[in-house]
Amino acid sequence: MVTVRIPTPLRTLTGGKSEVESSASDIQSLIESLNGQFPGLKDRVCDDKGEIRRFVNIYLNEEDIRFLKGKHTPVKDGDAVSIVPAIAGGAFHGRGPRLGARGIPCSVDARGRSGGFEGRR
Repeated sequence: MVTVRIPTPLRTLTGGKSEVESSASDIQSLIESLNGQFPGLKDRVCDDKGEIRRFVNIYLNEEDIRFLKGKHTPVKDGDAVSIVPAIAGGAFHGRGPRLGARGIPCSVDARGRSGGFEGRR
């Protein structure tokens, strides 16, 4: 059996389970098997053409399958597969780290004024 780690957004389909097990020969058949157990899961992971969605990352034993054989990556008993939805960032709006003119981290207050580390040694 292959252990599959389910992300929080998909747990509504698995009855709240964070891990499930399934038998499969590769990632594609694993997704089909999971969809049989948990209808609707494939629609969330794959597009209309059956390709893994761009914003979904799948890891086999912590290796990104995009750098292996994609959905044709073989799996075997004892393997661990993680389904991880990608998280996108946005534009800087006065929150989070900011870089100064020379690429050195600096702090910025709520009004966008720098009081940072740039120039300090």
